[in-house]
Amino acid sequence: MSRSTADGTHPDIPEKDWDNPFTEGLPLHELFDDVLSESRDLIIIIDDYFGRRGTGKTIASLQTGHGMDQTKQGLTWAKTSLEPEEIRNAYASQPEQSGLVLDEGEVGASNRQAMTETNQALREIMSMGRVEQKYVIVNTPIKGFIDKDILKLADVWISMVRKGLGLVHFLEWEPYSEQLLTPAKQWIEFEDIPTETDVRSVYQKLTKEKRKKIGDEDGAEYLSRSDHQEKLQQAREQARQDERNDIIQSLFNHPEIQNTAVSQRMVGEAVGVSQSTISNILQS
Repeated sequence: MSRSTADGTHPDIPEKDWDNPFTEGLPLHELFDDVLSESRDLIIIIDDYFGRRGTGKTIASLQTGHGMDQTKQGLTWAKTSLEPEEIRNAYASQPEQSGLVLDEGEVGASNRQAMTETNQALREIMSMGRVEQKYVIVNTPIKGFIDKDILKLADVWISMVRKGLGLVHFLEWEPYSEQLLTPAKQWIEFEDIPTETDVRSVYQKLTKEKRKKIGDEDGAEYLSRSDHQEKLQQAREQARQDERNDIIQSLFNHPEIQNTAVSQRMVGEAVGVSQSTISNILQS
């Protein structure tokens, strides 16, 4: 992983010489400093801006987990997995200040059952109180596959715009409007994992496990390209619907609107839905 600098350059991070792998003075560095000083967890979601595959999400995840891991062992095979349940177990069993990587990007993350298991594992991790001092990275085709209640409790979203380059957003829940804000904070660049390193060995083993799953009976978990694109479109539509619903709920919760004659029917006509749909949104 390379560190983004104020002048746009990206010098290499020494293997394990830095407690904080992110560029000093930029938002990720400041956030991770806070995480270390407050002895708390960090949850990062990595996806692709266009929902594509093969844009380096696995490399970005491993580089991020390796850079943040503060233990003597570093990022080991035991701290990475294609299986959500294994990461949940690793969260409970691995040493404090470990980086953990759930690599879902190329392994059927668009499959309904697979993402249900991922969401459940993350929900269980967050229910443990977020005091284990673990740094969890999950990659997925698009963040819309992660349930909204989990995104509310996550910290960072990195969206890969091309291979090796991601746009960093912070995930901020705004309680008054009840909206999840995703302000863009900085760019971050990821280089390939150096050969003959422990992290490279982990990457190669993950790759081997993916190919093995594709080739055997577990391959049933993988979707065709057309099914994958259909699932992406469904997720995008759901995200737009969720955003619309949040806006409608915020509108009717606003004191100035409550004191006016604006009706559910009027709002429904404005956004192209029925009055009963508005009523259902407000009751949800």
